[in-house]
Amino acid sequence: MWLNRLCMLSTGEPSLWEELWEYFKNRYFSITTGDYEHISVGSSVLVNLPMIVFGICIGIIIAAAFACYDKNRLGAFVRKIIREDCLWPEKAQTLGELGFMRNGSVKASLRSSNKLGKVVKCVEKEAYEREVEEARAAYVAKTGNDKDFHMPNYRINFDNDHFYIPYDDHFQVDIRYDQKGSGWRAFILVVIVSVIGAALLCFLLPDMLQLVDNLLDILSDNDNLLK
Repeated sequence: MWLNRLCMLSTGEPSLWEELWEYFKNRYFSITTGDYEHISVGSSVLVNLPMIVFGICIGIIIAAAFACYDKNRLGAFVRKIIREDCLWPEKAQTLGELGFMRNGSVKASLRSSNKLGKVVKCVEKEAYEREVEEARAAYVAKTGNDKDFHMPNYRINFDNDHFYIPYDDHFQVDIRYDQKGSGWRAFILVVIVSVIGAALLCFLLPDMLQLVDNLLDILSDNDNLLK
């Protein structure tokens, strides 16, 4: 029976996941406020605010997951390039030589213009792009414009192409992909702190609103005394 509840196979009854969600929502993400003299809090705000807080919490966790992924999976490749002193085109190495031939994440990132594609250079790609610019210049000199000039984008050959990080950039890249403080323990800590922080915010919000209302009441009384 528990399997049916878990997999939402039973009819007419809430699933186990739904019951867990309702419990945590009512216990930690529900806000009950009192009556405030100087603050007007609409019911729609109270309904949406916990979801906003929860959404921010999820966003922080997702950002932390991407940062952890970058520094551990992609960062390992960057740190290996720096350790191997691949900081000049003539010292560039292939993925096989660097030990990342079977790493699909590194390959996908190198193909794109984001992340590794911005900091790790491909010797063969740079040579191809220089040839393209020379061909473009020759075409413009002959026709007067480059509107009809087309050359295919370079396709990286992971078996033979060589990769390096320019020497002038490697200090900044090394800091960016520093492994210190980027492990899964740090990610789990971010998750715990984010969830606890979101729950505390929802739990303490009524008291915070009451404090603001009291301050406004004091300021209002002082204004009346001055008058």
